[in-house]
Amino acid sequence: MFSALLIGPEDSLTREFTERVAWLTEFILCHHAAQYPPPTELAALLEQHDPGAVVISLADYTRASRTIGRLVSLRPQTPIVALHSGVDQQLLLELMQSGVREVWFPPFDLEQMGQAIKRFSQLKAVATPQTGPSGKLVAFLPARGGCGTTTIALHTAAALSKVTGSTLLADFDFHNSTIAFWMKADPKHGLEEALERAHWLDAALWKSMVHRVGTLDILTAPQTSTPLMFSGAETSAVLEFTRQKYQFVLVDLPEAIYSSCWEVLEHAGQVMLVVT
Repeated sequence: MFSALLIGPEDSLTREFTERVAWLTEFILCHHAAQYPPPTELAALLEQHDPGAVVISLADYTRASRTIGRLVSLRPQTPIVALHSGVDQQLLLELMQSGVREVWFPPFDLEQMGQAIKRFSQLKAVATPQTGPSGKLVAFLPARGGCGTTTIALHTAAALSKVTGSTLLADFDFHNSTIAFWMKADPKHGLEEALERAHWLDAALWKSMVHRVGTLDILTAPQTSTPLMFSGAETSAVLEFTRQKYQFVLVDLPEAIYSSCWEVLEHAGQVMLVVT
């Protein structure tokens, strides 16, 4: 039985949806949260019910958007379906960019919903053996600039790649990056593009983003004086993807702890602080 979590106020839209979806076999709404839950409550709901998908009403678009962002951060592989009174091309584009897989609206088409649920079930079946990212994430953090952190991270990654053949060096020093220059790598692609497409990464896209040197893959930082801004959800999605793909993921961090670095530190199994 495929289960889904429903989020949204008890109104005519959700009532019509629950009545209509009850006709679908092999599908059940495991819980209905009548309010848009705060982060801790949302995490608890996902842990308690472990839904195959999340259906969220856009009755309050601002709160719904925030909840969608939290869902993507907490469960990037869980399909999100938006409920709305109608849909237009601009809204559909915005929702898809935020991580929504489907938009359902009255009159609810049972055949369309059934096909979507079948796809979700197949995705869940494929993902089930993966209990979580298996690769080890190691962050290299300098106590100050110029103490050799990047050199150590690069040589460690090169050594690990020769042993395992499955190592990524990710350059998160987007303020003073040198790895692309050292390795003669094209900085046009890499970290920036990976973050832009964080929730749609696949093997083909990834191959075009990394620079291969021998057995080592390198994700370069952009060569720009303008600070790179991105959300924690995007960082988490990229890190989880890389940990599923590589046995070791080494991240070279800048000397200053920017807000964008916290996600790396929180996901890291080890943090190597280079002090001299």
